[in-house]
Amino acid sequence: MLARLSWTLMLFFCLVGCGSSGPQLGTVEGSVTLDGNPLTGAVVSFRPLEGGRTAEGVTDESGNFTIEFAAGSKGALLGDHEVRVTTFRERVIGDNGRVEDPGMPEKVPNKYNEDSELVRTVEPGKNHFDLELTSS
Repeated sequence: MLARLSWTLMLFFCLVGCGSSGPQLGTVEGSVTLDGNPLTGAVVSFRPLEGGRTAEGVTDESGNFTIEFAAGSKGALLGDHEVRVTTFRERVIGDNGRVEDPGMPEKVPNKYNEDSELVRTVEPGKNHFDLELTSS
């Protein structure tokens, strides 16, 4: 009896664990340049036009990014997304009154962040987007 119960529980947990859980995602990577130069330390956001969780990534020193949906889950929801790019970071002052983070001014024009004109479609599988931004 105990062996049968153990076998049943093991089979149940295996089947639950083997199913596809969560939304369907497409992996998203690419690069960002501003006036032809790599944009370092920019946050790149993919916001689904039909609603859902925004996925984000941060550009490295070469302007490359990888989008993450949630901790440990790479990619973005399938479908059309408004893409926003920003370099702005608020200045952070600690409890001791010292500046912990000097912040960062916005380098990217509004047409690529708050009033973004960028739309990209995430499809199943791998997606690569090179975002070539201009300051004018």
